[in-house]
Amino acid sequence: KMENIAEIIKPENEIERTIAENEEFIRGCFYGKPRRGHPEGQVIFHIREVLDNVNKYGTSENKKDLRLIGFVHDTFKFKVDQTKPKSGENHHGFFARKFVETYTSNIKIHEIVELHDEGYLSWQKGNRKGWAAGEERARVLIERLNRTGSLELYLTFYRCDNETGDKLRDNFEWFSGLASK
Repeated sequence: KMENIAEIIKPENEIERTIAENEEFIRGCFYGKPRRGHPEGQVIFHIREVLDNVNKYGTSENKKDLRLIGFVHDTFKFKVDQTKPKSGENHHGFFARKFVETYTSNIKIHEIVELHDEGYLSWQKGNRKGWAAGEERARVLIERLNRTGSLELYLTFYRCDNETGDKLRDNFEWFSGLASK
């Protein structure tokens, strides 16, 4: 399986190579079935699509960080207890943050890995419960990201993650619009 991972995601540095050899990471890579938003199924194929977008939208300054975020952001879905709400300490982003904290002390990476779905979840809340509620959730996220100087990197990663599978762009455009106000 390790050989398959290296072939598909092509680690570019020592941290990526080390992560690609981690048993939990490998287990997470082969987790998942095709579904709405993720027709590619297994997480490994989503990571590949995200990394392709990092090559498209990343810069020489942020590409290494975006790749690391892309490697781990969805890899711990297998740890989520499906019998409980998928939030807080039972969200794959939380598990991924705990994992990536052992590889880097970069708070921006920690925050984005943990919160990578929060822009989408804010849009989803607005769509379900009214746009005022969604905007309030988004504002809390934007303020948190601004406190750590992570907003620009978050937006770039959100774009890289959102332009995969059969995802629609409207949630990204909505959140980006709020973030630019």
